Amino acid sequence: MNRPVYSSDRKKIGFLRKTLPEYIIVKKGLVSLSNYLIPKSLAESVDKKGIRLRITAYEARHKYSYSKMRHLALYGQVPKSAVRERMIYDRLQTVRHGTTRNRLAAGIAFVSGVLFLLSGYKANIEIYNLIRDQLVVHTVRDFWVYAVIPVGFLALLSQLGGFTVLMGAGLFAANRVNIGKFLIMIGTGQGLFTIFLRVLQEIWAGRWTLDNNYVTWLTSTAAGVGILFAIIASYLTKGKGENLYVRIARVILRRRKRN
Repeated sequence: MNRPVYSSDRKKIGFLRKTLPEYIIVKKGLVSLSNYLIPKSLAESVDKKGIRLRITAYEARHKYSYSKMRHLALYGQVPKSAVRERMIYDRLQTVRHGTTRNRLAAGIAFVSGVLFLLSGYKANIEIYNLIRDQLVVHTVRDFWVYAVIPVGFLALLSQLGGFTVLMGAGLFAANRVNIGKFLIMIGTGQGLFTIFLRVLQEIWAGRWTLDNNYVTWLTSTAAGVGILFAIIASYLTKGKGENLYVRIARVILRRRKRN
């Protein structure tokens, strides 16, 4: 159930929503709904990827749509409920079974980006300026081209704030998790570890008060809530392969071993 259904010309025509003794009900769409009542005999194969039919997408649309198959209900060959269109319920089914962790994370990250844009939040770029200044002083010109310019580009992305987080949200929706996490990290300039250090710093310095502290700012301002949403979105995502930070650490360790 709820697996994709493909035509013989490899086009996805919908998802299996219900089975009848002789037919399968296939539905697709959120804004524009497509409903099909297809004989089981037309199913060629079933595997982990989904169900493949013997007919083309054109044949499915023009021969087995609800409007074409309503006469089956009139003659009692299928229940009337099988060809009844339930617009709200069908759309809820699409949302329910079409929502993945990455899509949910994309939605949360999108809200985060909007909050950043409304609040005018920009990430702190002091670390980028420090790295760039040190590279200019202590490196040759060739290395400056390959290191300082990318650092400046990252600083620019951090200043874009909300736009960078929105780009990360789009990558989450496209299942490009690692790059999306990287952009959100740059756009927010924050992470759970950073927040933990800030809270400890306030407590240690004696600046922690009930009405004015970092946690209150995070939970009561648009920028703070945006940061929390961005972090939640990053931790909700599920990607394939190693995490981006693990890959970077591996590259650094390999270079040290070679040296």
